[in-house]
Amino acid sequence: MFKADYHIHSCFSGDSNESTVNIIEKAISLQLDEIALTDHLDFDFPSEKVNFDLDLPAYREALSRLHNISHKGLLVKRGIEVGMQPHLAERLGHVIDEEKLDFIIGSIHCVNRTDLSEGSFFDRYSKDEAHRIYFETVYHNLELMNGISVLGHLDFIKRYGKSQYGQAHTEINYELHMDIIEEILRLAIDKGTGLEINTSGFRYGLGHPHPHEIILKRYRELGGEIITLGSDAHLSEQIGNDFAIATEILVKTGFRYICSFSDKKPFFHTIRI
Repeated sequence: MFKADYHIHSCFSGDSNESTVNIIEKAISLQLDEIALTDHLDFDFPSEKVNFDLDLPAYREALSRLHNISHKGLLVKRGIEVGMQPHLAERLGHVIDEEKLDFIIGSIHCVNRTDLSEGSFFDRYSKDEAHRIYFETVYHNLELMNGISVLGHLDFIKRYGKSQYGQAHTEINYELHMDIIEEILRLAIDKGTGLEINTSGFRYGLGHPHPHEIILKRYRELGGEIITLGSDAHLSEQIGNDFAIATEILVKTGFRYICSFSDKKPFFHTIRI
């Protein structure tokens, strides 16, 4: 069976210190066929706690070198995770067009120029209102952006808001928001953008991947096929975590294939458990 982790962060990300050497060694030990390094590029990130202004020239050089070297059968794909904000669509579009990349994750880390992890965003809204605004923001950003391979950790907003909503912050009323979720999924399908099944939801104690199985199932029912598997690892020991569970979820929600990417094009591999 094809095995790959398509969401891994290294020391080029502002929130990771992991070396590419450790990442590659861990991936080889897991007998992965491919990994994608997908370090953060979040222009205009509204927090002084972390710098997500990726050093693109240094990253480009490192990706090129790792991509072209043999690693005992492991392929290293050139990826990036862009933090989508509406006012950055044109600037990010230039990066996507100009950089020699295999794979682009489009993620929402900020809403209305507010870092969701800071918590202040949730002070102004009920939980359902906050979740609705988040999904509407995802849709608006996807409208503006082209060239995104997959939407990153869709529904990850439920990681946050504990100080305002208590333990209920982990619960999204998917039925209430399914209309806007379906709009996101239909638009993604129309634009050739897939979803990732991001296993970090298990690491955060949510009991489900991002996105929840409800969203994955509906995406498949609507005709969506492009799916990548990613751990969202920031440490080498997190690479490949909970992939067996995620693969079972994909099969149960109707998927037959998992995707890899080369030169921004998806390639389909049959899922076998």
